[in-house]
Amino acid sequence: MKKLMMGVVAAMAVSVMAVELDPSDPLNDFRITRFWMEGDMPMFEFNHTTDGSGNSILPYVRPLGKANLKDAWLHVPDGGNPAFRFFAAEVVPPGCESAVDDGVQLWENGPYWASRNVGASKPEEYGYYFWWGDAVGYTRSGGTWKDDYYYSDVTWVSSTDEEMGASPFVSCPTYGKNNSALFAAGYIDSTSNLVAALDAATVHLSSPWRMPTREEMEALIDKCTTTWITTNGVNGCLVTGTGDYADRSIFLPAAGLGDHSDLNHPGSGGYYWSSTPSSANPDNAWGLYFDSGDFSRRSVGRYDGRSVRPVRVSAQ
Repeated sequence: MKKLMMGVVAAMAVSVMAVELDPSDPLNDFRITRFWMEGDMPMFEFNHTTDGSGNSILPYVRPLGKANLKDAWLHVPDGGNPAFRFFAAEVVPPGCESAVDDGVQLWENGPYWASRNVGASKPEEYGYYFWWGDAVGYTRSGGTWKDDYYYSDVTWVSSTDEEMGASPFVSCPTYGKNNSALFAAGYIDSTSNLVAALDAATVHLSSPWRMPTREEMEALIDKCTTTWITTNGVNGCLVTGTGDYADRSIFLPAAGLGDHSDLNHPGSGGYYWSSTPSSANPDNAWGLYFDSGDFSRRSVGRYDGRSVRPVRVSAQ
């Protein structure tokens, strides 16, 4: 995973990621606001087209990675010259699709919620499953569909492509430790949340992405409306802001729960971790549960494999 860099550089910079017009600056037609550092390899190249006489008529950006247009084409007259067309785009190196996300703010002064789970490249993908305190993450490979609600005998594969000989959701070193023991062992910090090195969102997407706290999970429940929907064939919950934020939403797929060598309830239940342990139960941590008729927080066993939906405190 390459590190996302921030900055404003000249239009002819070699490694760039997103560009947008800065019409207030006559010396700089383009302002580059985000870019990937990829050694000496550009993520897109800057060029232009010309008329039959060789005069420049259109700046042109050709993506060298996956490109997502951020805005519609913008036509800007330039005196008596032909109109220039500009667009803002995100260009993502292969394998890094899940790192690019501006986040969605669902209530005033709330965090920005990522549009997809850790390990997913699209909102409807399940992504990785983590036990609480795990920063590796695992995906399901194979298994037998049983009793219309779970896969048995699953082969779990780590985010580093290692096939697990035994289930990753059996041994959990944070299990049985109260908050004092978790802090003494370096699992949680002074805010009583997972440290950055064990925060699945921070490890996979880099700071400032992190796992939501229990309080942020509670606010998601209290301040938003929810609708059980199916998108691109995947069941899950559409979480929508209210009031001034009623036009903003995120989709949480019902990814199910990793339990030993089983994956339970994929397609019918969503299980998501917060970064906050239960202070009342040394075996549990706080998480979000939902199905077609429920959307609530729960204190649950730390050894289960659950999804992670990242947050950040400000937009990019």
